[in-house]
Formats: sequence, structure tokens, C-alpha cells
Amino acid sequence: MAKKYRPPEPSHKYVMLRGWMTNTEAWRDLDCIARCIYIELSSRYAGRGTNNGRIPCSLREIAAKLHCSKQTAMRALDRLQDHGFIVRMKRGNFNFKLRHAAEWRLTEFVCDVTGDLPTKDFTRWKKQTPVPSENSPGFRDGTARVS
Repeated sequence: MAKKYRPPEPSHKYVMLRGWMTNTEAWRDLDCIARCIYIELSSRYAGRGTNNGRIPCSLREIAAKLHCSKQTAMRALDRLQDHGFIVRMKRGNFNFKLRHAAEWRLTEFVCDVTGDLPTKDFTRWKKQTPVPSENSPGFRDGTARVS
């Protein structure tokens, strides 16, 4: 009797970017650095699968992985938080006695720390339209332009 073929179990996990998420206004507003950081955080979640809310990732690590400055990485992390894709659960600290990375939660998935359901805040994000000022043809101090 022949044995049935069973494919081998994959030794690594995959990051899935779902179409409904990448079609949101919030995702389309992100730049490539912010998208890469989201993929990096997702891969750290996919690696364990039970650590959402405790995903460790420091600013130095992100800057080194993406070959960018710490300021660029910080702006991209802020953008991800503002757009509702991630939430910082624990602030990182770097000194001689205590060193630990910041811990993050992906809003797309259930929080493994608190057990809360996914909030998916990025689905409610709207781009802020600038409000035109009353003196748009003039200067900031309110004086009108002379033709």
C-alpha cells in the first residue's frame, strides 16, 4: 500500500498584506519607509504568532535594517501610529543599567497582552485637508498684496 504524499511543513512564516488593508486611504498615504517598517513589524509578529502587543523593535534596529537614519525611522514610526497601523505598548529605554526595545502592537490583529479585538484604526483614517486662511492672497500678518 502506497503512502500518501504529504508536503513538508514550512520552516518559516510569511507576512500577508491583505488587499482590503492595502486599498485603504491610510496605506496609500504611507511612504515606502513606513510600509517597510510595517512589514518588518509584521514579520516579527508572524515569527512567533502570540506576541502582538509585545513585538520588540527599537529605533536603532529599524534604522540599521532599512539603511536609513534614526530620524527617518522615527518619522515613519510616528506616521504609522498616526495612520492607525501600530500602537506603542511600551516605551523603549537605552541606558547603561537598563536596555530594552520599544514594544508594539499591530492593530490588524488581536492583542495578545490584553485580549482585545483588532481595532483596525487605519480603516477610519482620513487625510486632513488644509483649511484655507481668510487672507490667502495676502501675507501671514494680514496685510493685503499690492498689485
